[in-house]
Amino acid sequence: MRIDYYVYYRVLPGRESELMAALSAMQAALAEATGISGRFRRRVDDPLTWMEVYEGVGDPRLFEVELGVQALRHGLHEFLAGGTPRHLERFRAVC
Repeated sequence: MRIDYYVYYRVLPGRESELMAALSAMQAALAEATGISGRFRRRVDDPLTWMEVYEGVGDPRLFEVELGVQALRHGLHEFLAGGTPRHLERFRAVC
């Protein structure tokens, strides 16, 4: 069973360029460690809400541990708006 991950959060205004660099580096390291390439998006009606997308994860335990390690290693918490966490959602195909 493959699982798709969606991680969303609100970011501090004015730090978008720094965040893009940190996310790019984090996703490259995550892909090297897990084989899962990710991408990131900004919400259309709220550009301070960002989302990371990771599809087709076959080993959820390894992926989630490595995602947490890489998020910490690349300082993603430094870009979060005050009092807001990173929300992780998991989805799988129904057929």
